[in-house]
Amino acid sequence: MKVHLSPVHERDLSLVETWLRTAHVSARWGDAEENLAMLRQPPPRGHWRAIIEADGRKVGLVLWKHPTRTELDVAGLNDISTSVIDIDIMIGERNALGRGIGPIAIRLVAEQAFVDPSVPFLIGCAAWDNLASQRAFAKAGFQRDREFDDIPHGIHVLMVRQRQEEKPK
Repeated sequence: MKVHLSPVHERDLSLVETWLRTAHVSARWGDAEENLAMLRQPPPRGHWRAIIEADGRKVGLVLWKHPTRTELDVAGLNDISTSVIDIDIMIGERNALGRGIGPIAIRLVAEQAFVDPSVPFLIGCAAWDNLASQRAFAKAGFQRDREFDDIPHGIHVLMVRQRQEEKPK
C-alpha cells in the first residue's frame, strides 16, 4: 500500500466535514464546525496539516504543531518544551481503519519534523481508552510515557518518539 501526505485544499473540506460527522471521528475530535472553522484558516506559524492518501484515495487528516506553553501547562506537561511537535491524526474513511495507514502517516510526519534539528522529540496524545490510536503511535516508534489530564478532554496517554541518533559510519 502506498501512503503519502498531500496539502489540504479548500476542495478537501467537504470530505473532511463528512469524516468529522462520522461517529468514530466525532467521538474523538469533537465539534465538526469548530474544526472546520480552524481548517478554513491558514495554519499559524509552527502548525502544519495534510490529507492522508492511501493508494490514491483520500482517507484521513493529520495535523502537527509546536504546542504552546499554555497548552502544555494546562495539561500538566510542564516539563515538555514547546520545541516538540505534537501530532493529531484521524482516519476518516471507516474501511481504511485497521489497515496500517495511521502508523505510516505518523512516520511520514516524523520524518518531516525531525528535519528540524531543534525538535528534540515528538508527542502524540490519545484518550486513555483509544487503544487504536495508542497502537498506531506505538507502531510508528512512539513509547507510552505517562497519563495526564488534558483539561477539559479528560485523561490521555502521552506517547513520545525520541529523535534517533545517527550511527557512526
